[in-house]
Amino acid sequence: MAPLTRVRAGSTGIPGDLIVEYYRQRASVGMIITEGTYPDHASQGYVGEPGIATDEQAAGWQRVFEAVHAEGGRIVLQIMHAGRGTHPDINGGRRILAPSAIAIDNKTFTEKGEQPYPVPEAMTTAEVRAALQDFVTAARRAIEAGADGVEIHGANGYLLQEFLSPAANQRTDGYGGSPQNRA
Repeated sequence: MAPLTRVRAGSTGIPGDLIVEYYRQRASVGMIITEGTYPDHASQGYVGEPGIATDEQAAGWQRVFEAVHAEGGRIVLQIMHAGRGTHPDINGGRRILAPSAIAIDNKTFTEKGEQPYPVPEAMTTAEVRAALQDFVTAARRAIEAGADGVEIHGANGYLLQEFLSPAANQRTDGYGGSPQNRA
């Protein structure tokens, strides 16, 4: 089953009974790839998106994984960092980080209604490395919680695709410029 954002985790990002039941009901498809799940709070891109940034969130996913396994299915957790595709009204007022300080020319849905995307802060090289470590930590949490694997979301305008895009990445350091550097 391909991933599809469900935004049913509430404000805590902890997968609860509704998410457990949703995935349990679909276990017979064979292998499920979950919805995008944020690796750290600042990278949350949607109201109600689940996370894997805390022990409590990992415990919620463990319940999901156990329910899917009990029905004979396999489940892979998709890890997604929204990059510039978030808003302070979504990520708890945290900083918005992206390859470059270029806003998305559109609006996003927040608990306060539609809001224009803010101009993100360009990540420092240390912040790029920290985001990489957040993906690693999230992957380890998922596997320790019982996921059969992880998928890194690298499309749809989120952080990894932002680095690949010359429209979103106008850096002049080792993470910008040529396609090789952007990759």
